Amino acid sequence: MNQIMSKGFTLVELLIVIAILGVLSAAVVLVLNPAELLEQSRDSTRVSDLTTLNSALSLYLTDVTSPDMNGPLQANGECSSEQYVYADVTTNSFSVGLATESISSSRLVDGGGWLPVNFTGISGGSPLGTLPADPTNSGDLVYRYACDNTAKTYEVNAQFESDKYMTALDLDAKDGGNNATFYEVGNAPGLAL
Repeated sequence: MNQIMSKGFTLVELLIVIAILGVLSAAVVLVLNPAELLEQSRDSTRVSDLTTLNSALSLYLTDVTSPDMNGPLQANGECSSEQYVYADVTTNSFSVGLATESISSSRLVDGGGWLPVNFTGISGGSPLGTLPADPTNSGDLVYRYACDNTAKTYEVNAQFESDKYMTALDLDAKDGGNNATFYEVGNAPGLAL
């Protein structure tokens, strides 16, 4: 008697392979943690944006004859420690301290944006096309700006959201600032504005 051998897989074999693939894919998702990777990506953008702003502000201070750190939005002539950008798409506005402006002007580099410094006064033109905004830009995840117009010092801050950037880095030791929960850059002594 000749037996004809089947060359396919049995149902049990297929179910075992599917179960193994399911366990492996679940393990990969748990190990990689895609949500954490997205948070790290946004935090990396924050570091890059604040480095760019720090460079632009340093250039502004060295190039402009009479730099104005607080800009036209500060009626009392003092820099606010509450300068930040927070876009609200429901009202088509953003907050700058206590002022509310239209979203279309929030990223202007002529002193009318969320950071009230007129970068167009730099002799070679503004090093920024538009002011950066936080990738999340809601709640506490916004960029903050504070300055001392008399001393010509400033500080720009952002809050991190990923575990890697918040807990693995000792922000007080790394950025020279005085707040362990914010990434701080600027030229203010101790970044204590």
